[in-house]
Amino acid sequence: MRNISKALVASLALAAAAPAAAQYTFTEPGQAPQPMLQMSSGWNNVARVNVGVGFYNSGWATCYYGWYYGTCTAGSYTGYIPFLVGPQVDLNLGGMNNISVGFTVGLGSVTQTWTSGSGQICPGGTVPGGGVCSASANVTLWEPTLDYVAKFGPPSQDTVGRFRIGGGMYIGPNSTLGGAFRIGGGASFLSASRLGVGLDLVLEGGGYNGQWVGGLQLIASPEFKF
Repeated sequence: MRNISKALVASLALAAAAPAAAQYTFTEPGQAPQPMLQMSSGWNNVARVNVGVGFYNSGWATCYYGWYYGTCTAGSYTGYIPFLVGPQVDLNLGGMNNISVGFTVGLGSVTQTWTSGSGQICPGGTVPGGGVCSASANVTLWEPTLDYVAKFGPPSQDTVGRFRIGGGMYIGPNSTLGGAFRIGGGASFLSASRLGVGLDLVLEGGGYNGQWVGGLQLIASPEFKF
């Protein structure tokens, strides 16, 4: 009975000492054991190339009192579906907090459609009695962005979610300016590896060239951790 008690005590002592012993490496006889480095990728910053598509629209109504004795008879709708590409870097501030700096280029065609009042001049000429006018043009839109990004999960985890909130500046043809508030979410896959893949959905709302504009970005990105 005494031998069984001794064996039980020895087993408990070994179990308690195992986690502490695991922190040290094996060394040559006579040398003090050295602490092991904790398992961590150490890659807290991320560089990526965003590639995707955007869906932007802007609409407004105009009332011309010269038509139909005060009836508002003119309205406009503008659509823009650009291909998006650009670099972005997430700089870790500690823990889940990150600052994300990026630059996106939008390449696409802007299409504007509007209804006109009596005798309104459209690109194709005057529309007697009013009608529907439309016009389109290829536009390149430059957008530097600055976001706060919260990441959920340690870098060693394979999938890490993220939430972003920030702003962007629009720079269009002839140095036409605008800006937007940004909010969105996404995730990094293969996050424990140096190379991974990210997916994001970002909503934007603001103004451009004196008119309100709203947009949605769907983005996929190869990622490099450093």
